[in-house]
Amino acid sequence: MRDRATRGNLAKHFQSRTLATAFGAAIVLLSLILLGYFVYRNWATLTAYHWRFDPAQLALTVLLHLCAFFIAIWAWHSIIKRLAGASDFRLNARIYCYSAVARRLPGIAWDIATRVVMYDQAGVSKAVAGVASLLEFLLINLAGVVFYIALTPLTLSYTELSTWPLVSALALGLALTHPRLVTYIVRKVKKHALPVSLGYRDTVQWLLIYILSWSIGGLLLYATVRSIYDALSPTYVLQVIADWTLVGVITSFMNFVPMGLGLKEVTLTVLMSRYMPEYIAVAAAIFMRLLMTAYSILWMLVSTRL
Repeated sequence: MRDRATRGNLAKHFQSRTLATAFGAAIVLLSLILLGYFVYRNWATLTAYHWRFDPAQLALTVLLHLCAFFIAIWAWHSIIKRLAGASDFRLNARIYCYSAVARRLPGIAWDIATRVVMYDQAGVSKAVAGVASLLEFLLINLAGVVFYIALTPLTLSYTELSTWPLVSALALGLALTHPRLVTYIVRKVKKHALPVSLGYRDTVQWLLIYILSWSIGGLLLYATVRSIYDALSPTYVLQVIADWTLVGVITSFMNFVPMGLGLKEVTLTVLMSRYMPEYIAVAAAIFMRLLMTAYSILWMLVSTRL
């Protein structure tokens, strides 16, 4: 009897691992196809630019992306552990890596769909995994709004942007991420109390973590620009970080509607062309896209091996 149960558990584990592997392979293949299409569509721009790389800055982009990735994984682990009781860090890290690659796909919330499917295989409620993903989305963008408002007086955007949309977004974000509202929603979809009660301390902690993530992401963009254009002065570091944050917040909502590739790159180009040649801004925005996708696939493959 025990042998039969053991064989059943092993078969279930093998089936789960096989499904995860196949799912991951499909995501990587689709990502590579779309990345190839993105390169093909921008081939004229890529070949017109005279590429010269700074190896030190390129190495720095790897380190910065890894740091930002680990911080985001840690934050996600904290959220899903609070809301669903999923305390296995390796599982949460692996699922996050899969969803990070799926996020690069154009369409409607592929990253959330990936998490829901994979957590369901691990025995975690689909509804709670979805709610946790939406909470993460709100926290990331709320942190971005807070961070951008703090940076605005120190950048070129101080006299260019009306503050009322940002203030309105801040108020709405605070309301939607209120611990009581999140607790109420999770109880509705899960039918019983959270493993650990939520409080303002959790919200503030997550916001600070995501603010740190936004800052590292901005530094990653700055290092990417410097890797192909070393004439960009260090005095523009805060401006690059602010532009990265603003573009990230604006384009993140496109994750919920069918959109083509390139919106983020176009917006980045418009903002960065204020303080660097436009052809450099175009090349840097495209190169940033290529690096982000390549690094996400790399960390996903590493997490699969681990």
